[in-house]
Amino acid sequence: MGIFVLSDTMPEMKLNRIRFFLILTAFALFPVTRAFSQGLFNYAVGGGVMYYNGDLSDSRPLPPLELMRGYFSADISMLLVDRLDLSLHYLHGNIAGDDALSNENDNKVRNQSFFSPIDEVKLMLRLKAFSVKSRLIVNPYAMAGIGYFWFNPQAELDGKIYELQPLGTEGQFIEGGGYPAPYSLSSGSFALGLGVQIRLNHNFALRIEGAPQLTFTDYLDDTSFKYPDSTALAATPKGSVAVLFASRREKGFPDGGRFRGNPDKDDVMVTLGMSLVFTPGSRECKAIPRPGIIRQVFKGRKGWWGMTPN
Repeated sequence: MGIFVLSDTMPEMKLNRIRFFLILTAFALFPVTRAFSQGLFNYAVGGGVMYYNGDLSDSRPLPPLELMRGYFSADISMLLVDRLDLSLHYLHGNIAGDDALSNENDNKVRNQSFFSPIDEVKLMLRLKAFSVKSRLIVNPYAMAGIGYFWFNPQAELDGKIYELQPLGTEGQFIEGGGYPAPYSLSSGSFALGLGVQIRLNHNFALRIEGAPQLTFTDYLDDTSFKYPDSTALAATPKGSVAVLFASRREKGFPDGGRFRGNPDKDDVMVTLGMSLVFTPGSRECKAIPRPGIIRQVFKGRKGWWGMTPN
């Protein structure tokens, strides 16, 4: 089993997670009475798979199955107006990348790899195609949201797990030379997606959805810019280990200044999952109103196609 080499950021990350769990709990309890009586709130728990697209990805639309990782999610939604709700959403999962699994030779030669936990909180709007009071079982929807998440890229070497950000693999801790500053282990995100809600009864439904999440960082994988000068990198506080992770090429360390990644594109996360939705109280279902012309044609007639029989 690997040994984790922890940085000073870990206690802070755990504290942030606790804070947001408390926020979620407070949101759930406000206002409980109204939510139960009118069905204005619903609660969902679920999970699925997530994957990353970035500098360690190849040209395939989907990564190998080995790089699809599981996630857990929970959210609390408030109905703003008919068909539109606002959710406070929490996600905990993992992402990974591995050049050894690539179908591109350049990636295989580079030989980088990483994995990272992901903790995210976001606000999500869902706009349904039909009324929440409709009798339809299937209700498609579109969604969009903004979030904030924490990550921590890591990799394995000789049976030990190392956190990559404190190493400065792209020269972040080299003085002078125009190297990038150390990157943050948190970032914002913007999600766009599609889903469908399947009504089971008045109180329960299944939600199936997928959403790419555009992040505002290019360092989910600790890879973005150029290879640093190996001699200067070795002289940094953690240089002996940083050199080993900066280049995993079998034929030695490349010349400083050679591109290691693509700094022009930020990384992306994609989630595909299912949730069980519980709505306390009652949203009374009703039939979709018939168009006026049909109502006139069947005016005065009996049965399901016309007016309700007396």
